[in-house]
Amino acid sequence: MLRNASPHQGVTSMKKAVTLIVCVCVFISGIVYVPPIKAQYQGDITINADGSITPSTAPITQTGNIYSLTSDMVGSITVSANNIVLDGRGHTVSGVSLQGTLNVAVKNFVVTYEGGTIGISLTDAANNLIINNTVIGFESVLAMNAIPYAGIYVKGGTSNAITQNNLLYNLDGMDFINTSYNLIVQNNITCTPNYGGILTTAIYFIHASDNIIYRNNFENSNFQARVSDSVNVWDDGYLGNYWSSYMTQHPNAVQIDGSGTFNTPYSVDAQNVDRHPLTQPFNSEFYAPKVPPKISILSPVNQQFNESSVPLSFTVNKEVNWTGYSLDGGESVTVAGNTTLEGLANGFHNVTMYAEDAFGNVGASETVSFTVEMPFPATMVVAPVVAVAIVGAGLVLYFRKRNRQAEDDLVKKS
Repeated sequence: MLRNASPHQGVTSMKKAVTLIVCVCVFISGIVYVPPIKAQYQGDITINADGSITPSTAPITQTGNIYSLTSDMVGSITVSANNIVLDGRGHTVSGVSLQGTLNVAVKNFVVTYEGGTIGISLTDAANNLIINNTVIGFESVLAMNAIPYAGIYVKGGTSNAITQNNLLYNLDGMDFINTSYNLIVQNNITCTPNYGGILTTAIYFIHASDNIIYRNNFENSNFQARVSDSVNVWDDGYLGNYWSSYMTQHPNAVQIDGSGTFNTPYSVDAQNVDRHPLTQPFNSEFYAPKVPPKISILSPVNQQFNESSVPLSFTVNKEVNWTGYSLDGGESVTVAGNTTLEGLANGFHNVTMYAEDAFGNVGASETVSFTVEMPFPATMVVAPVVAVAIVGAGLVLYFRKRNRQAEDDLVKKS
């Protein structure tokens, strides 16, 4: 005879079964879901002058003139081709080198130290664009003057644009040697002060003049900037750079009218001066929308004019996309520069100037009031007098003639 199992025994058996199933599933999942380890690509890659790729097995795809890295790699990419785009797509490499190239764009790379000395280098290259790359860790206690350790290194060439790059913990953030007319804008450069007993530099120019540097953030290095036999431009006439050491140099400086710039320039040396140093690290969302152009009317001034044409002249403190004026509160009239207000009537007038910059910020001048009082024209007085005199003389002659006729008629009747 079968004996019925107790409820307690049923629950215990169920728990054992569930535990066994879970263990089996975990064991199976551990076997099934462990992916095979894929070897990272190792070795250097060259994009040759004719556009071919060496080796042909390199993890780079080509679509027209666009070359895209498809995986992380340990090794460097050297470019000798012109007129191409090299897109890292966020992958990691050990270095990127442009050798005598023209019109090459290098973007979206993460360049990390793997025993080399330079993150991204340009040698005798011109009109290239280095944009939106991160370069980390090119600093070494083995560095000597003859061996540069730099995040970005430019030697020779001209007219390259280096923008929106993030350079972290490199012995030198950027080095420029025997090169000119480069544009360095909106880069973040942070170095480690006194790394291994070596002084670090955010940006360094050696025999490199006529370069333009603005809206960059230079932070924490021993030298924010160094120059040797070089004279460069350190602002765009409106905004300069952020220097983390600024307050050490100018502890009493203050901000100018909410502009985000200090009232005292930052001097790299006597010939290299940032006239508009930033009060905080550059961020386009902070600076762009908040500062409208300032516009001043030079003529007319508050006075009386004795003619109907009045000159309108003005100044604007930065480049703008549009200028115009409103006369007597009317609709704005677009002008390309100084002009003349024509056909003004006698009486009271006022004029206001407006200007709009590239970010859509509109600035307005103070409203200037003036009067027009033209003298009453002499011809308008003389002509009526002459007319009255002529009419009056005619009437006199008429009445004299009439009176004589009447006298003659009386003589005849008598």
